[in-house]
Amino acid sequence: MGSPNIVELETQCLNSINNETKKIHNNMIVIHNVRKSRKAKAKRWIKNRFHILNWIEDYNLHFAFNDLIAGLTLGLTIIPESIACARLAGLPSHHGLYSSFIGSFVYLIFGTVAKVLIGPTSLVALVTVQFTMGKPIQFAFILTFLAGVVELLMGLLRLGFIFEFISMPVIKAFSTATAVLVIESQIKVILGIKYLVPGFVNSIQNLIYKLEEARAGDAVMGTCSLVFLILLKQLDRIHFDEMKPSGRYLNVIVNYISLSKNGFLVIICAVASYIWVSNSPENEEPPFRLSTDVVPGMPNFSFPSFTVEANNRTYTFLDICSELGMGIFVIPFVSLLTNISIAKALTPKGLVNASQELFTLGLCNIMGSGVQSMPTCGAFSRAAISQTSGIKTSIAGIYSSFVVIFAMSLLTPYFTYIPESTLAAILMVAIVTLIDFKIPIRLWRESKRDFFTWLLCFSACVVFGVEVGLFFGIAVTAAYLLYLWARPKIRVKIGEINGMQYVHVTPNHGMYFPGIDHLRERTLKACIEAKFRIPVVIDCHNITGLDYTAAQGISKLAVELEDENRSQALVLFKLNVKFQKLIDNLNNLVFCETEEKLKEILTQESLRNGFISLKDHVRASIDLGYKLNTLEEITDE
Repeated sequence: MGSPNIVELETQCLNSINNETKKIHNNMIVIHNVRKSRKAKAKRWIKNRFHILNWIEDYNLHFAFNDLIAGLTLGLTIIPESIACARLAGLPSHHGLYSSFIGSFVYLIFGTVAKVLIGPTSLVALVTVQFTMGKPIQFAFILTFLAGVVELLMGLLRLGFIFEFISMPVIKAFSTATAVLVIESQIKVILGIKYLVPGFVNSIQNLIYKLEEARAGDAVMGTCSLVFLILLKQLDRIHFDEMKPSGRYLNVIVNYISLSKNGFLVIICAVASYIWVSNSPENEEPPFRLSTDVVPGMPNFSFPSFTVEANNRTYTFLDICSELGMGIFVIPFVSLLTNISIAKALTPKGLVNASQELFTLGLCNIMGSGVQSMPTCGAFSRAAISQTSGIKTSIAGIYSSFVVIFAMSLLTPYFTYIPESTLAAILMVAIVTLIDFKIPIRLWRESKRDFFTWLLCFSACVVFGVEVGLFFGIAVTAAYLLYLWARPKIRVKIGEINGMQYVHVTPNHGMYFPGIDHLRERTLKACIEAKFRIPVVIDCHNITGLDYTAAQGISKLAVELEDENRSQALVLFKLNVKFQKLIDNLNNLVFCETEEKLKEILTQESLRNGFISLKDHVRASIDLGYKLNTLEEITDE
């Protein structure tokens, strides 16, 4: 008898050991999976933050050649554009060059859109000058730093979703208005007229008053530059026979000339100016104004000081922030809007990680402030050239930066021979692509509300300034969204099942506190208009969101339906279980998940209100398969 007990005991011990071993093994697998999951998350986070890791492994010689061609082309484009943007921002020309090289190194590592080349843009320059006009030059560099800090913080806090609330009509109106303002600001430069006043209306008035001061030399140079740029821009429409080797080479040459039109124009005009100045008597000015404030060489890296002494006054950090005002927040909005618009227009999927772009732009501007840069972002003109040049990755921006560095190191003295009217022409031709009046025409035909949103935003930008217009457009869009929340679309009708009527209420989306009073009003109005006291059924299958205030509003509706005059049941049909917990339990409030249950409730309510006989009620209970209340219970009711 002892032996079997010993064998049994050994078997139990072995089984226990096996079970414990399995548990340990399972725990080890769980721990391994957790560690593996953590490593995957960390790897995914690193790749999302350092975007270069997503494509650098696939980089090859073909990509490198395409990026080299695109980078050289962009370098010839960004040099004259950056000088023109600096002058538009009210800064010396060399600060435009300082803004054109450091951002590409940062964007290479963190940027998500290959076709974006970081540098000064006419749009950001126009916004910058509105906040720095008449102030010490250091304010522009401090604005660059502070805007970068705001962008960096918004990126780290993943606030990029905010920009999803800016509608396309607002973006289009803002970009079109900005283009109009930039072109208007350069007309005076084309004509050789000098004045600096804030506001579109004031600028137009001054232009009209000072037309007699126009210089013929500047007007001729500016007009010829415009014609030259427009003609070279049309070269991309010329196509030779691709079947012939000569045709392929000619297409490449013609395309490259078209893309590099800005560089060719600057070289031609600078050479013409140099010849004119060299052959003119001493102290005789040329017939057109030249860029005379270009400082040669590279800048020293040093972050801006937050104490500025100018005009017999010392500005503290708080004074500077007060003077810059909303510009610290407007610049990030404008910069990211530009990058997002480029991504949507020129990338295959049209998707962009807004938070990562904010983070990257923040680093670009913070680092740029160390080399006396103005605020920077991507530009549509450069993105279009990138697209046409066959750019593959952000490495093209590095080649472009080396072109700029080379120009600053060796060619800066010759930039003084570039006519101002030529730079104005380059700026006008680059920005004119942003003007889009087809959108408002289409909106007028298809969506009057969006048309008036576009019109209001455009008008506000032109009359009151781009920063006011942008926030006005955002406010209009936000007001419309609030209106949708406060007045959600609700269908109210008299429904009928097997001859039993009820008030059928169907909200078409989530129900939140701004719209609950509207739901109650519509429901109570329908109950008053109904001839009989019939149940109210709220079809909740579309409700994907419900807050506490809205839930209490539904409870209040149930109380209102139970008063002496009505005594109506409120049925919540197919309401999510997690939302049911927010609603108070009341005698006349019923949750219902199926149509069979709904028929049962309607039948019982019809009997209680005297709309069907007990005999019909018995027949209905048999058909529907539910338990009939006792006669005493029915009589008590």
